[in-house]
Amino acid sequence: MVNIDLLLLLVFAIVLGIVMYFNRDKVKLEKIAFPLIYVLMYKTKIGLELMDKIAKKFPKSTAVFGFLGIVFGYLSMALIFIVLTVKVFDFLFRGDPTPIAPLLPGIQTVPGIPVLSFWHWIISIFILAGIHEFSHGLLARLHDIKLKSSGFAVLSVILPVVPAAFVEPDEEQLNKRSTRQQLEVLAAGSFSNYVTAAVFLLLFIFVVAPVSSMTVESEGVLIAGVHEGFPANLSGLNAGEEVLNVNNIVIEDIEGFLKTLEGVKPGDDINIITNVSSYSITAAARPISATDKLQFWKEERGYLGVVPTIVSSGYKEGFGAVGGVLAWINLLFYWIFTINLAVGMFNMLPLGPIDGGRMFYLAALFFVKNERKAKKIWTVVSVFCLGLIVAGLMPFILKLLGFVFSPVIRLVF
Repeated sequence: MVNIDLLLLLVFAIVLGIVMYFNRDKVKLEKIAFPLIYVLMYKTKIGLELMDKIAKKFPKSTAVFGFLGIVFGYLSMALIFIVLTVKVFDFLFRGDPTPIAPLLPGIQTVPGIPVLSFWHWIISIFILAGIHEFSHGLLARLHDIKLKSSGFAVLSVILPVVPAAFVEPDEEQLNKRSTRQQLEVLAAGSFSNYVTAAVFLLLFIFVVAPVSSMTVESEGVLIAGVHEGFPANLSGLNAGEEVLNVNNIVIEDIEGFLKTLEGVKPGDDINIITNVSSYSITAAARPISATDKLQFWKEERGYLGVVPTIVSSGYKEGFGAVGGVLAWINLLFYWIFTINLAVGMFNMLPLGPIDGGRMFYLAALFFVKNERKAKKIWTVVSVFCLGLIVAGLMPFILKLLGFVFSPVIRLVF
């Protein structure tokens, strides 16, 4: 069966590549591991005047935004560095799932999470990139740093694949500004993504999801996934089964299912009846990861290893078309929130030339007061972060290599 989302991604990459080629006089090539990985930047002047107007009209509000960006930037840098380190440790040495997944449409990367469609992906990426880069430009203009250009960019893995945006500040002017002003410019992008994520999460929870649920006929709970090696999986329970009864309590909705399991402790016996069979499951202790060890208090709860979801019999009478549109918007808001939060956090990693890496270098320089030592610290931490990312992506890298080379291997052998 043809994966429409991956096909659309391929077509998009080809069309984007053709457009970039015929406008190559305006395109700047940034080589990373050329010709495998590179960035194409299409320079324009879009948005520069608006950035200048807003920064000059609302200097106090923009300055507060910049200050908050620094605070949230360093807090999220510490958080993402610690979480990524312990989660990759759990992946490598405890057999936990990898904490890193590629953000591409049409691919099921995390069990229980809906597959990202091409249109949700492209809309979310454009919102993410536009807001991120506009915020960088806004703070640059607040501090009278010249913006040479703005425009569209694309991260290319052989073909142009991931669209982005950029603003090009005068680096010489930026480097001459105070440490705080440099930090405000660097932190503004990720902070704007956090704000965007918060806005869309609130809209998702309090507006879109409730309105969407009003159009759906809910008729129970479906097991969307089971975690391998845990009690539900060992009992024989499979994804796709509908839950009818838990410990002699009829299950009508997902709230009832979760409430029934609320007080379950490790060692408790749970009887689950589905539309397929009856299962006797002994709850295990919730897996303790390195992240949990950082917590001073945690509640001991039983763990079955199931991912429940709603069983829907369709839309209520007269809400078919409206329900379909609302469901699509529901997913869009979910992905805008998820992608803005994930990319904003990733961008704050103390890694190389990305915003978080540059902020980390400025912090190191501030504390050690020696440029050479600061660069050494920055290099060590950057290499460590890169190693974590590569290690976390290994399952996907191996899967990709198998997909690419398996036809060749079959042909040869």
